[in-house]
Amino acid sequence: MKNSLLVTLLSLAVATQGLAQGYKDGIEYYKVGRLDNAKELLERNLNAAGTNKAEAYYYLGQIALSEGKQAIADGFFEQGIASDPSCALNYVGQGASALKKGVSPKTFFDQARKLAKKDCYVEMEIARAMYAGNAQSHAKDITKSINQARKWKAEDPNSFIFDGDMRADQKEWGEAAAQYEWAFTYDPNNIEAYVKYANTYFNVNPDFAIKRLEELNAKQPGSALVQRELAEKYYANNQGSKAAETYGEYIKNPNHFAQDEVRYVQLLYFGNKYQESYDLATSLISKLQPGDSKIFFMRRMQVLDMNKLMNWQGAAEAGDKFFSLPVPQGAAYTANDYTAYAEALAKLGRNADAIKAYEAAVELNRDDLDMMRMLSDVYTEAGEYSKAADTYLNVVNHPNRKANDLYEMAVKYLNIAVTTPEEDRATITSNASKALKYLNDVNELVPDNVRIVYQIARATKIQEGENKGGAVQAYKNLVALLDQKEDRSSYATYYINAYNYLAADATNRGDKVAAKEYYIKWLENDPDNDDLRNYVNTLK
Repeated sequence: MKNSLLVTLLSLAVATQGLAQGYKDGIEYYKVGRLDNAKELLERNLNAAGTNKAEAYYYLGQIALSEGKQAIADGFFEQGIASDPSCALNYVGQGASALKKGVSPKTFFDQARKLAKKDCYVEMEIARAMYAGNAQSHAKDITKSINQARKWKAEDPNSFIFDGDMRADQKEWGEAAAQYEWAFTYDPNNIEAYVKYANTYFNVNPDFAIKRLEELNAKQPGSALVQRELAEKYYANNQGSKAAETYGEYIKNPNHFAQDEVRYVQLLYFGNKYQESYDLATSLISKLQPGDSKIFFMRRMQVLDMNKLMNWQGAAEAGDKFFSLPVPQGAAYTANDYTAYAEALAKLGRNADAIKAYEAAVELNRDDLDMMRMLSDVYTEAGEYSKAADTYLNVVNHPNRKANDLYEMAVKYLNIAVTTPEEDRATITSNASKALKYLNDVNELVPDNVRIVYQIARATKIQEGENKGGAVQAYKNLVALLDQKEDRSSYATYYINAYNYLAADATNRGDKVAAKEYYIKWLENDPDNDDLRNYVNTLK
């Protein structure tokens, strides 16, 4: 269930934690490729008191370039220069734009280098611009920039990060991770290097990648990016509670996005904090404008949360609202949606509605045996025994069936047999025979099981009609099995059924001695049955 729900939720943005870092959070997002989030934070904080506008305009310009919006990018770089002509980065941006236009960037790069002499970060931004413009034709210049940066400062992390990025582009994951590790070895507080390392290494060794992020989180408790990445890695590594706890911390930051709260609802659910998840979903719904697509996803979470809390009335009411909503573009109802709703409906006795919901779930996933089982059970509750049996056939004919499924299949057929009028003896006999087939099969797999042996005797009796004697041996087999049990008192109901049949059969055959013996045995297991006691006292 966990993977299908993630796919169907919104493509969610991320948040910050601790003390907001303003536009610097946006820069961190930019460096690790979270461009949409970077753009939002940079724009949101552009006019904040602590924002370096020249820097902010540079990164906004680079984001616009990546989106193919060159005119907008050029405007940002020009605003950056107007804001602070001494900021080298915007000249790098103009050079990057020139490369996109097929124009020589030399004048712009030379100006950037003049303003930021021997600055490793600026040199690597120049290298990135050339790499993005045409990596092959600028290969020598890129290598020269890397070497130059390392000559200026051998332990500067930026050249190693860029080197790692190029290797990652070639899917040289081990080499990329090694470069990132060099970067944060030289700069233990480098967020970009740690995060890229964790993202590269997670599929190889998730625990180790998480450990690295935990180390960074301890050093950089105010970083939105670190908190988000750590929470997501916890979740991806099936540590739902830790994911929810970490997300709950960084969602407090005023720099978080509106979608973050939606994501948090989901993480609370997967962290088994169902009431908290429900309460937050309810709160968000009250804040959202009618028609907002996020309402669809919050209604879904309400259904799932109430189901987990076994609040069947709440789950049904939430489901009624959820399934009345228009489905947002790109979203869809899932089998899990329908089953959570259907279970609540069934618990409340709304069997007809439950059946519709289970049928919809089965249509979406016909290989889910649990859904087939549940649908069959609801058919049974609704008295639709033939449909219950037909549905359960899909279970017993599946290669992944369990031994107990054979038993349940037999019970489905017995339900048909016992509810069919006696005048339709052919239908009764046919379904009882089918039940016996499955009971005998499961009896071979699980021998000496009281429940199975009892049902064999019962099915034999139903198959032949009342008190014809054919089930005598089956009920004797049941008694023999019960007599082997240490705590016979817990099997009283089985004894009563067996001796009831055996006594009636002996009476019908005129065997008074055997009948009396069976009635006495029956009474021993049913001592509060005064009518039976009075009857036994009349026997001679």
